[in-house]
Amino acid sequence: NFRDVLIGLGMYPDPAAVMGSEGAGVVVEVGPGVTDLAPGDRVLGMFEPAFAPEVIATRDLVAKIPAGWSFAQAASVPVVFLTAYYALRDLAGLRSGESVLIHNGAGGVGMAAIQLARHWGATVHATASPGKWGVLRELGVAEERIASSRTTEFEQTFGAATGGAGVDVVLDALAGEFVDASLRLLPRGGRFVEMGKADVRDAETVAAGHPGVTYRAFDLNEAGHRRIGEMLTRAARPVR
Repeated sequence: NFRDVLIGLGMYPDPAAVMGSEGAGVVVEVGPGVTDLAPGDRVLGMFEPAFAPEVIATRDLVAKIPAGWSFAQAASVPVVFLTAYYALRDLAGLRSGESVLIHNGAGGVGMAAIQLARHWGATVHATASPGKWGVLRELGVAEERIASSRTTEFEQTFGAATGGAGVDVVLDALAGEFVDASLRLLPRGGRFVEMGKADVRDAETVAAGHPGVTYRAFDLNEAGHRRIGEMLTRAARPVR
């Protein structure tokens, strides 16, 4: 997970953060209150620390691995899909027929967010470095709704693609002028969800400068164990 990279580089804002927050494995023992899992079950979930041959997990933070998934695939799901799910569904209330701008769409959370948004019937606009645009195309993002995350030209690109209407939701992890350009893509009001840590804005100041825009910075842990467990179960449920 990219969080681990930031911790390893000494760039994560919480100096007490521990590397390793997700994983997958086989249940070896369950507590007396756990009745829906048994030794031998394959599970994925959030553990801290996860870099260990054996960990103790909270029941709410694990779910069964779908048939056909490898442990490596399962271990890559929890943090990115939970973050994307919580941001887009719980905080932004993204609905079918709406449009969303997903920054860093070729990153872990970005790819998860694109898949979820399209699954829910939303129109996706996404940014990534030009060398990674192929990833966005493979995820089903239309050519005219792809732009670079290296410059603020995405504002003009997406403004033109929407006829000046902009989008309904922005999922952001950028900073500085990129945030300002993204806010201007909400000319009709909307929801701006900030998962980055480098440039957190004041919600009232944003609302004053951009009428109708709701700004929300967040951290996944604020969702609480029960909600995280619900989202994790849904994320690991095969799509039919």
